[in-house]
Amino acid sequence: MSLLLPAVIVAGSVLGGVGLNFYLLQKAHQTDTLTWYAEHVLCPLLRVIVLLIVVSQVYPSIDAETTSLDFWRHLGERQQLQDIVNILFFGGLLLAFIPIINHPVFALPIQSMLTIALVFHWQYGADSPNLWPSLFTLLKIVAWMLLAWLITRELGIRLSRKIDRWLVVSGSIRPLTDSLFMLLQIPVMLIYGEYLAAQPG
Repeated sequence: MSLLLPAVIVAGSVLGGVGLNFYLLQKAHQTDTLTWYAEHVLCPLLRVIVLLIVVSQVYPSIDAETTSLDFWRHLGERQQLQDIVNILFFGGLLLAFIPIINHPVFALPIQSMLTIALVFHWQYGADSPNLWPSLFTLLKIVAWMLLAWLITRELGIRLSRKIDRWLVVSGSIRPLTDSLFMLLQIPVMLIYGEYLAAQPG
């Protein structure tokens, strides 16, 4: 299957979701009563939806027998889509209270791996592989998280300054870094998926 369509879907959903997120926050700040609701409900929920779209496009690389449509079909069975949205939403709220892990560079990959683990468990049941990553896999994942953090920190500042200057705006660093964090956590999914696929059975 061509990688062009998944790449377009991932890029479009990330840019559209982050842009809408930024727009909602800007509008909410104009009305104090909506700020808390936007920051703690609307935007995290939107982030979960974008995350699911990204995972659905990466999932066929993890499970060769499953297409992106199969991913959504599995979630549509027995209200599992509602379940996974609730789990990711409240899991994200919980992660927000844990120091270091509350940073998007750590929180997003954790949520994406949780999504993959849940879908694997629902899809294969007792035949699913061991979902807890090995120590070596965890070390590779943490190393990539740190690298993604360094890349985003350096690239985000430089690009946001140029965007602010080109568009005569301010504050572009937040949506820009959110987009980079969302895209740079894709290798974490692939590392975790490689571990799952390598298990016998």
